[in-house]
Amino acid sequence: MSYLSTSVTDSNNLGYFSTLVALEAAYPVGVPGAFALIGTTNTFWTWDEGTNNWVNTGNAPEGITGPTGPTGATGATGATGATGATGADSTVEGPIGETGPTGPTGPSGGPVGPTGPTGPTGAAGATGATGPTGANSTVAGPTGPTGLTGPTGATGADSTVAGPTGPTGLTGPTGATGATGPTGANSTVAGPTGPTGPTGPPSPAKATCRVTKSVNQAVGSSLTVVTFDVETFDASNLHNNSVNNSRITVTSAGIYQIKAQFVASSNTNYVVAIRKNGTTFLGGFGQGSPGSTVQYYGAAVSVLAELEVGDYVEMLASGSNGSLSVVSGTTNTNFELFEI
Repeated sequence: MSYLSTSVTDSNNLGYFSTLVALEAAYPVGVPGAFALIGTTNTFWTWDEGTNNWVNTGNAPEGITGPTGPTGATGATGATGATGATGADSTVEGPIGETGPTGPTGPSGGPVGPTGPTGPTGAAGATGATGPTGANSTVAGPTGPTGLTGPTGATGADSTVAGPTGPTGLTGPTGATGATGPTGANSTVAGPTGPTGPTGPPSPAKATCRVTKSVNQAVGSSLTVVTFDVETFDASNLHNNSVNNSRITVTSAGIYQIKAQFVASSNTNYVVAIRKNGTTFLGGFGQGSPGSTVQYYGAAVSVLAELEVGDYVEMLASGSNGSLSVVSGTTNTNFELFEI
């Protein structure tokens, strides 16, 4: 199968045909590399020199990708898993707990009798000899009151042992933001893929239009605007069959493929051209007299152009003998435009 060019300016681009039958009627035998857009399948068909047939490539005019949708809501938290098995007994003894409180004192013996009266104090006896000093007590006595603070001694040598860290002070006010550091090197580890957003809206339909003539039209030896009163297709309302019916006017800015073709009524030299906004010529083709042995006389031209909203294009034709007519009919004289 021949290679299908993706360039709309390729001379092998035969344009748009509403059905395969229409393509086969216009081009029963193709050439290697020839292709056309078929309306019923909305795909490109190409001539297969291996089978000598037109075949469907399956390639359709491509729409723009919709914008990425918002991230979906976080899913609900899953159920708590089952409790794991109890671990083995520890081989390390834990700390001893605190001693519990002393229990209440039990009941005493019989009741205590009444205290007898105190007897008179006797005379003081002589002071006895001082006994020997007893052994040092093993029980510390109560701490006496703190004495007056003595004078400060001389400063000692610096300690070689670090003292304990003091408590953390209050946090000071935040300083001014420093300058931004240099950008780090690109990560060599790919981050996780985010969730797929919802499908965007379908891309808008591409503007297409094809017009033809129901009656022949005479043209002179100078370029004459050709009018069209039959629409093969015009879903975007780019043409009017009665008002300014020589024009195809675009309603959206973009890149467009434009093709003009006419079949002449007689053998002469003739020219076909495409003009924008009544002044700017986008392309043209001149054909010398082909002789009397050909079946059809005529010429065709195809251009690729960037158009803005409100721009219009027209087809112009002329013949050197001054009495030429462009022949009507869907496959004879036609004017086409489609958005890339």
